[in-house]
Amino acid sequence: MENTSQAGLLVLEDSVTQAKLISRLFEAEGFHVVVVSSARELTSSPKLFDMDITAALIDVHFGEVNGLKLIKPLAERWPGVVQIMMTANDTDDFRVLAEAREMGAHLMLRKPFGARHVQEISADIQAIENTGRRRRHVVVIDDSATTCKIAERVIKAYGFRVSTFQKGEDAIQQLSFDHVDAVLTDMNMPGMGGVELIRLVRDLWHDVGIVAMSADDGKRASSKARNEGADVFIPKPFGPEELMSALKMVTADDRIVYVE
Repeated sequence: MENTSQAGLLVLEDSVTQAKLISRLFEAEGFHVVVVSSARELTSSPKLFDMDITAALIDVHFGEVNGLKLIKPLAERWPGVVQIMMTANDTDDFRVLAEAREMGAHLMLRKPFGARHVQEISADIQAIENTGRRRRHVVVIDDSATTCKIAERVIKAYGFRVSTFQKGEDAIQQLSFDHVDAVLTDMNMPGMGGVELIRLVRDLWHDVGIVAMSADDGKRASSKARNEGADVFIPKPFGPEELMSALKMVTADDRIVYVE
């Protein structure tokens, strides 16, 4: 991460082992990390009085305190602080993460996480600092690992955050709690297919842009995708320009729906 050597990262984590691991990961990205292990320490520690906090990493289960209750006090104490809610990987915590997002948390981080995840979070923190908004997040779903890798490489090159999945069921889990701006999905997949996925996304998240893709007959597949709620359809194989044109349409603030 660039220009973060002086960035203060507050880590609210009551596990000593977890706090050490997290500190090492973020220090490698240039952050000055300060760990707080209790709510009492957060309100009384002298080391925090004059500290410039860029971001705060909050454990959902912070000792006996629900991490959600710290979102507002942290924003009041350090206006503009980027708040990242972290949690273990279980269903109940997904619900809590969704609530944290609605309460104003900027980013979500599921445990366990490693260097790659921290690099992504660092990039989002920098984007929020520089522009006032996080990077656009695109979720790619295709049972072809090759298609996922190609799409991820192209989309990342344009500054988007990308999450890839080969199963619709796994993607829906991510959609349930994370900030998502666009979904790029194949229409023909085993298990949860593109049609079912589009219907579910459109029913639950009205503002998420949806780009459908298929190697089937263009006009028929395009009509089917749009009838189910997709904003844009692109036929396979597609080039980088076609892909990014479609994604920029559905992630624009003044949403444009593609018409053939």
